[in-house]
Amino acid sequence: MEPTLKQIEEIYHTALGQAPGPARVAYLRGACGANTALHAQIEALLQANEQAGEFLEGPPSGLDVALGISPVQETPGTVIGRYKLLEKIGEGGMAVVYMAEQEQPIRRKVALKIIKLGMDTRQVIARFEAERQALAL
Repeated sequence: MEPTLKQIEEIYHTALGQAPGPARVAYLRGACGANTALHAQIEALLQANEQAGEFLEGPPSGLDVALGISPVQETPGTVIGRYKLLEKIGEGGMAVVYMAEQEQPIRRKVALKIIKLGMDTRQVIARFEAERQALAL
């Protein structure tokens, strides 16, 4: 009987969680049993993951050059639309939050969240919009 995709994923992720070496080898022998094709498939996935390194961990390098744009470096004093950045107050994996000053239509201090380059996917934008709507209530 052929293993299901779910079984392959479970074996792969469990093996990935172990350091390369005897413990991983023993786990794969036990998990794959006599199925040498499955064992080879999992080994190939583990090797591909190792070769990829941190390739998919951040935004593509050189994206700004490829698109012909210069990277924006937001710093206190930068003006974005009607907002002047005053200070950085937080940063996460997808965005940076600044205290900013809005002068029009009224003068006030606001929090301005700027999505990082390469993180502007549909899912992130949808989440950002939902967050904005929740804060507007």
